[in-house]
Amino acid sequence: MQQRGVHKGSVTRAFACICLSLGTAFLVQTMLLVAVPLAAIELGATPLMLGLIVSAPYVLPLLLALPFGSLVARLGSPRTLQLGSVAMVIGAGLLVVVPGFKGLIAGQLVIGLAQLLMIISAQTAITYLGQGAALEKYFGWYTTYLSIGQMVGPLLAGWIIDYQGGPGAAFYGAFIASFMALVSFFMANQCVSGGDQPSVGFLISVGQQWQLLKTSQGVKLSLIISLAAMLALGAHGSYFPVYLESLALSGTTIGLLVSLRALASMAVRPFTSTIVSLLHGRYATMSLTLLFMALGLMLVGVTGNVYWLCLFSILVGLGVGLSQPLSMVVIAESVPERQRAHALAVRLMANRAMQFAAPLLLGIITQLGGFTLAYFACGVLLLFHWLLFQRLRKPHAI
Repeated sequence: MQQRGVHKGSVTRAFACICLSLGTAFLVQTMLLVAVPLAAIELGATPLMLGLIVSAPYVLPLLLALPFGSLVARLGSPRTLQLGSVAMVIGAGLLVVVPGFKGLIAGQLVIGLAQLLMIISAQTAITYLGQGAALEKYFGWYTTYLSIGQMVGPLLAGWIIDYQGGPGAAFYGAFIASFMALVSFFMANQCVSGGDQPSVGFLISVGQQWQLLKTSQGVKLSLIISLAAMLALGAHGSYFPVYLESLALSGTTIGLLVSLRALASMAVRPFTSTIVSLLHGRYATMSLTLLFMALGLMLVGVTGNVYWLCLFSILVGLGVGLSQPLSMVVIAESVPERQRAHALAVRLMANRAMQFAAPLLLGIITQLGGFTLAYFACGVLLLFHWLLFQRLRKPHAI
């Protein structure tokens, strides 16, 4: 979907369809962030078992992200968006029709693959819409729509859990919403069918994708900041509802606190380019986001006060909100145009590795020392990310 040769109105429509479709998909996924852990607790899951269940969506993407990058490069974003949307409906349906732990795990596995394919496709398409500050704005608005879905999803799930019959009813709600995502994806495919990224050979290969990580400093910096954001999201998203439930808060309050992080991310993302300008560069901004995420997580486990928990959720949301679009821009502009799908796949593979590992790590630490120790340890790990980022960014002026 290259900008040259494409009418401006077509570009705008294509971008709007992609944002609508991904925002709806993330609404489904974040509904499950609240419903799946609570359903697992109802089934008697231990903290370690809970970690395994919430990590399930990231197992197969960890193995298939690089081949999926090649698939998107070969088939183009419209077709792979369509495949991903169908898979999401199937995954949500499995949560509804298959009972017990088997249904939770099977549904999570399929949804994880669907989301991986959709994200690589959408991000690759957007990289062809502009560059520089324009690309920052596109990714800022794209991630804003994702945040809208992430904000509404937990609120909707919490309301359904409280008033419509528990986590099982929330699964039905997610299944219905997945059909809305399917319609949006078909709209997106019609919008982008006139022009997409150039098709390249499928066997442009995993070896060449790994070479990007070795040779590109921009890719390395993007991965550090993206991994840190995934650690923060994993810690805040997977165990935060369980921690809040241990404080005897209602499902609606839990949904509100989880959504507050997404609201902060949504509010800050349209101003990404302005904030980058005020802070004198992308890398200075990304460094600050790491400190926000570290502070927001390190202090979560020391309080049960709802107002303090709101503040910490906002800090994490601001950090994630700025770091994610900037990491996409940096990685897109650090590689040749024909390798963008592959570079984004490398980033998503690293993200899924962290999303898989973070809940397991939290589960182990929580089982051994409780929530306070687990969240403090996550904050310390984020500070290590900040130190490594500072060391690698020295040659960069922006």
